[in-house]
Amino acid sequence: MSAVAVSPWAARRQRAGELRDRHPFAGELLTLYLVLLPVQEDAWHRARERPPLPEELPRWAAAGVLPAVIEATVAAGPAALAEAVRGCDAERALVGWLAGAELDPADRYLARATLGPVLEALGEEAGFACDRARGADQSQLCPCCRGLPQLSILAASGESLASGPRSLLCSRCSASWSCSRSVCPACGESREARLSVFAERFDGPVSANGGGDGERPPVFPHLRIAGCSTCSRYLIEVDMGRDARAVPEVDELAALPLDLYAADQGLTKPTPNLMGF
Repeated sequence: MSAVAVSPWAARRQRAGELRDRHPFAGELLTLYLVLLPVQEDAWHRARERPPLPEELPRWAAAGVLPAVIEATVAAGPAALAEAVRGCDAERALVGWLAGAELDPADRYLARATLGPVLEALGEEAGFACDRARGADQSQLCPCCRGLPQLSILAASGESLASGPRSLLCSRCSASWSCSRSVCPACGESREARLSVFAERFDGPVSANGGGDGERPPVFPHLRIAGCSTCSRYLIEVDMGRDARAVPEVDELAALPLDLYAADQGLTKPTPNLMGF
């Protein structure tokens, strides 16, 4: 592993603070996220400096990261989550998440909050700590750890009326990989009629292909729902050309109106984000 890595934590911290001030409806979740960030940053640095062996990762994280995650959650999280994490079989949750097992929301939150920064620090070696045989269609999974996609990201193209190429962000190790804009990232569906895109406006979500009052600016000009009626899955899609300051994994946490609208349409994400949405 290279000893040099660009730390993502300052940008995440700054963006979370900005979005918390801008979107009060996401304040509780972003407050918890801001309290978690120092814990995750410390885990990232320690894993970069002395990477744990893959077979030792659950025990390493349970001893050295998990207690601080629980402390931060009890201090700043919603009461129901704080109570739930106290009763979790934490190391079992960590093992299960690395294996791709279905976990209840509190276990999944603890595992992601604890292991996410460590796997991100391990980079290409993260896959050796994970079950890489997950899912029937391997082409839709992370090439590093075979985790599920969390976000769709459109790169800035340099042109005001066009977006750049698309990549997906892994929910497990934070790696990214290329994906065609004309397919569903969850199931590979390519028929245009089965793929839907919705953007958020002050008066409610509308089709990105038309509709709305045309007078009020979007609440999330750089975010939209990319959904599929074949598998009933969706991802939040971040257009970096519309907001170069966006930090995709942070901006997704503030996109609650989009998630609620998608749920009303019968859509679910391949996997919930860190905060369960």
